[in-house]
Amino acid sequence: MMGQIASFMENLRLSYTEVFEIIPYRNLLIMQKDKLHIVYGDKVKKISGKEMAARRSKKNSN
Repeated sequence: MMGQIASFMENLRLSYTEVFEIIPYRNLLIMQKDKLHIVYGDKVKKISGKEMAARRSKKNSN
């Protein structure tokens, strides 16, 4: 449990008193899950089924 308290304190930037005495455990879990995080990779562009089929047929014809 001490490791989890330490991770809450570090990740959510809370004090020991806030984690151990004030904020309920369920709320801490929700807060940790909802915390913003850095996203890596390329942005996925949505395309229609027709565009996908056209791209596939173009790729297969080469």
